[in-house]
Amino acid sequence: MSNHILFLLADGFEETECVAPYDILIRGGVKVSLASIHTDPFVEGAHGLTIRADALLSELDPSLYSGIFLPGGGRGVENLRNSQAVQETVRSFMGAGKWVTAICAAPIVLAAAGVLHDKRVTSYPSTEPDIRSYCKSYSQDRVVVDGKLVTSRGPGSAEEFGLQLLALLEGKDKSEDVRKGMVAR
Repeated sequence: MSNHILFLLADGFEETECVAPYDILIRGGVKVSLASIHTDPFVEGAHGLTIRADALLSELDPSLYSGIFLPGGGRGVENLRNSQAVQETVRSFMGAGKWVTAICAAPIVLAAAGVLHDKRVTSYPSTEPDIRSYCKSYSQDRVVVDGKLVTSRGPGSAEEFGLQLLALLEGKDKSEDVRKGMVAR
């Protein structure tokens, strides 16, 4: 299966954490689909940017994707965590050994889904107490990879997160080519 990552979007998502990894993965040749967890394809970010999702999560077959991505953002994470469909999707992807990726506060969604018990993770600093007791170990590294689970700290690490994820999906050479083309650090 070629890599096809499903971005789960909820009202209140952190724009930088969504757009930077999306752009990096697309530049690297990874297919990305945006799914609204709501009944409307238009999803409003935490700072007013509205994105039109490709589809509604309720209309999709998760087996067609090689991984999922959950952006942070306080209200967005709350909406993701409160969605039974998101919880089921997270558990399904983890159980199938697919990529599960989350940034900023979004690892709270993974904790709520009960999939972190044997994993090393990171998250936005203020969410550490909410996640620490649900995972094997907590790290303050900017990006943490534990098998097919990838987590990151916040908006400031979104580019690094995207490049790391691209390296995992398509190889270090592809990630380095994209990094150079973007004039990224």
